[in-house]
Amino acid sequence: MPFLYCERSYARYTYKPINCSSPLCSLANPLESCSSNNTCVIYTYNNIGDRYASGELFQDIVSVKSIDGQSVSVPNFLFTCSIDTFSLGGLASGVKGVAGFGVSNMSFTYEFAAAFGLKRKFAICLSPLNRSNGVIFIGNGPYVLQPGNIDVSKSLTYTPLITNYYYREFYLLLKAIKINDKLVPSDKWKYKLSFNYDKSNYNGGTTIGTVYPYTVMESEILSSVVDEFVKAMGKNIPRVANMTPFDVCFNSTGIARTSLGPAVPSIELVFNNNAVWKIYGANSMVEVAKDVMCLVFVSKKGGFWTKAAVEIGGYQLEDNLVQFDLDNHRIGFSSSLLSKETSCSNFKYINHA
Repeated sequence: MPFLYCERSYARYTYKPINCSSPLCSLANPLESCSSNNTCVIYTYNNIGDRYASGELFQDIVSVKSIDGQSVSVPNFLFTCSIDTFSLGGLASGVKGVAGFGVSNMSFTYEFAAAFGLKRKFAICLSPLNRSNGVIFIGNGPYVLQPGNIDVSKSLTYTPLITNYYYREFYLLLKAIKINDKLVPSDKWKYKLSFNYDKSNYNGGTTIGTVYPYTVMESEILSSVVDEFVKAMGKNIPRVANMTPFDVCFNSTGIARTSLGPAVPSIELVFNNNAVWKIYGANSMVEVAKDVMCLVFVSKKGGFWTKAAVEIGGYQLEDNLVQFDLDNHRIGFSSSLLSKETSCSNFKYINHA
């Protein structure tokens, strides 16, 4: 559920606290906690900072822009209003809350879909940091990018999506990893790609999100990927000392630049229906120092907490459009939009009718 740090001065005339006896309180909070002023109290979760905090359930007007640039509003948008600064831990400076696009009937997606009769879908298109804005779409599209009015929704590759209602996360059924179309040996760790492989603590599987800046892998998986990636790079691109948190870095003077980023071996994530998410240099390499580039995949043992065996992170999502189709339990992805000569920064508010 979305939450906002309201401070003690939050008192817009349009807001409405939800009474403890309201069915909305029971729906949002089965424990039905209640404040001294009879307002519904629920717990919020900031998964970026991994912090819980309590807050009161409010309704208020929330406005966003539609794809034609017009402002649209939900008059009775439900959210948690917290006055606990602890709830903001881990968020960027100036950020006052979390929109909440997770698995919940009170998520941002579900509330807007219900208000406007939209399909329960949302798509994210993240731009590289500090360069330009990305975009989030709610509903079925079109997802039109410039130049050329490219509707990316028509060229998505789909694979099944598992919604884990315990952790409110999105899981994919990854079955193999390839480097330059060559399978990465997986005999020692393939079983970990099964969701909840240990039948106890929801370990394993592959999830996708923006909590971590880079894709996180079990150490055995990452070791195999690194070995094959180094082989594919060849002896003409020497390795240099690793730079935390990355497991392999290279002297970049001999790495050419292309429209898809550094000219390095492609990495392919192969899902159980043989759908392939292809990752090029723009999403696999980062320049960390002069003449030094590193492979942007990190090990869980480096302090990255996740239940998944593989968690696809924010860097790999940049300039990729990813659609979460909650009605049909599937996820669609474009692979790098740079291959289509466009990017996530190329969305413009225009009339697409």
